[in-house]
Amino acid sequence: LQEQISASPDSTTESIHPDARTPDQSSSSGGVDHKAAAEGDRLRDLSRQSVQKEIDMLKEKLKRRKMKEEVVQDKAIEKAKGEIVKCLRLNDRRPLDCWREVEAFKEEVGRLEKNFLGKVMD
Repeated sequence: LQEQISASPDSTTESIHPDARTPDQSSSSGGVDHKAAAEGDRLRDLSRQSVQKEIDMLKEKLKRRKMKEEVVQDKAIEKAKGEIVKCLRLNDRRPLDCWREVEAFKEEVGRLEKNFLGKVMD
């Protein structure tokens, strides 16, 4: 019985893929499969497009981040913020005495917002 099994062809692979060949049985001598190459080119193009799209999105995020950094680096805002902190430390028991400093800070923020909107709207 074992001799008959080993001598008979493997019916499972032939019934599923009758034309299937193992790499050793390939009739081509290392030739490139043109369909696979075309598919590979198409995938590379898709990959290239998706990478370019990702790069563009990251550039846009960087532009927005630079705008935020400009806000943080505004000298007048930093000065007004420092004045509030200084006043609150001096008047730790009476924080309402720092209303002038808070108003000055609000004015600077308002100025900054107007400048920002001017850039965005233009």
